[in-house]
Amino acid sequence: MRNIVAFFCMLLTPCYAFAAGFESWHEHHDTATPIWVLPKATAPENMRWTKAQMPGDVASKRFSGPEVCRGCHGSIYDQWKGSMMANSWIDPVFLAVYKKYIADARTETEKSEVAMCSRCHTPSGYLDNNMGRYFQGELSETDRHGISCDICHSVEASVGTGNGAFILNPGDASNGNFGTKFGPRSDSVSPFHATRYSELHSRGDFCGMCHDVGHAHNLMAVENTYTEWRRSPYYTGDPKTSTHCQDCHMRQNPTHPATGSTTLPDSPGFAAPEGMGAKKRDHIWQHYFIGGNFVVTTLLGNKEAARMAQDRLEHALTIQILDQEKPLKKGRAGTLRLKVINSGAGHYLPTGLTFVREMWIHLQVKDAGGNTVFESGALDAKGDIEPNAVVYKTVLGEGGEERSPTFFLPAAFEVLYDKRIPPKGYSLEKYHIEVPADARGPLTVHANINYRSAPQSLINELLGKDAPVLPVFTMGKVEKTIALD
Repeated sequence: MRNIVAFFCMLLTPCYAFAAGFESWHEHHDTATPIWVLPKATAPENMRWTKAQMPGDVASKRFSGPEVCRGCHGSIYDQWKGSMMANSWIDPVFLAVYKKYIADARTETEKSEVAMCSRCHTPSGYLDNNMGRYFQGELSETDRHGISCDICHSVEASVGTGNGAFILNPGDASNGNFGTKFGPRSDSVSPFHATRYSELHSRGDFCGMCHDVGHAHNLMAVENTYTEWRRSPYYTGDPKTSTHCQDCHMRQNPTHPATGSTTLPDSPGFAAPEGMGAKKRDHIWQHYFIGGNFVVTTLLGNKEAARMAQDRLEHALTIQILDQEKPLKKGRAGTLRLKVINSGAGHYLPTGLTFVREMWIHLQVKDAGGNTVFESGALDAKGDIEPNAVVYKTVLGEGGEERSPTFFLPAAFEVLYDKRIPPKGYSLEKYHIEVPADARGPLTVHANINYRSAPQSLINELLGKDAPVLPVFTMGKVEKTIALD
């Protein structure tokens, strides 16, 4: 792991070797943001039917740095500091891919798609139209903080769902005006800044501003996490009775994962010092923002966030070995059946950039002598999943009428393949095995659900001979003994 950290630290150094002309790359973003809007009857009160902000609309010097917020909100700052929100711009895996995309983009549509990345990874740098977001010069310290306190709490409204559909209204920190902070409380007071209740902040629609991503020109689904939740049983049709994104991802604490398969605990306390007028709350929203990214949090040295991500992954699904329809017999072909249940996630498994993520079944069947009777889903000598394994993922396609699979997102046109598990849904898998005539019963079946942030072959292609070996995490496992006739 130490070699992985050392390698990715090199990726954090500035790089200015790209061609000029970036000023036009975002020109068509006003037609791609938002992806879609809610009907007015079901939308939060501060969703607007207008255009989203574009580069040049908001100067980054207007935003307060997170250290300013730390003065009153120390524990919340500490939670945020290790999160993927805080590290959205310096995420080393993102940087490696993003730099590759910038270097390889050729057509106007490809450039437009690449330019969209920075809209959610450094919103203040994007809205300031800072060319540092293309590694042409330096981003400000505020911009490098990615999704900081003042980004989320300066969201006055949204213009819908997806592709950074936010309207930010910060004060002007450069002149000592810290503006109005928007949030889910109607009775918040602060001696430092104005406060205002925002219905948007209390609903999953807030998260949907960035956690739905469509291709900048064809709006092909790149990431559909919000839409997956919106269509799931966790959304009842009534915001008051729905389980929102915040109810899981802002309730997890270091001792409790807060998923659909666990309770969703309150964390009572104060958001700021009591002596400054803060009220004791039944629940203080946790700002760890834990998802499934245990790799990058480990790379960045945040052991607590990495451990919490593993805790969340371990409570996302359930795997079962089903009873035999017919007995397995020596020297005969037989069938094993598995059931994988999305018991804990409010979105599909996997979610996010699912054309890169890998979640798969590693199945082993051994006889009483320890001999392997059957195996599927092992890694080969190069670290790739062996063919014919059950892998949960999407595949994107590029090209003309005959689409070919691609990892180069800027050129993608459509989703060619989608095998994933919906919220509270399941996938049934059948394995046909040939039992050797000399096998000794009973058989022992081991089934693991493994997870990895990206295929090893992709990491090798992107990063060359110095590419690290990405760790594999086991989300769930089961073992069962089966009689052999």
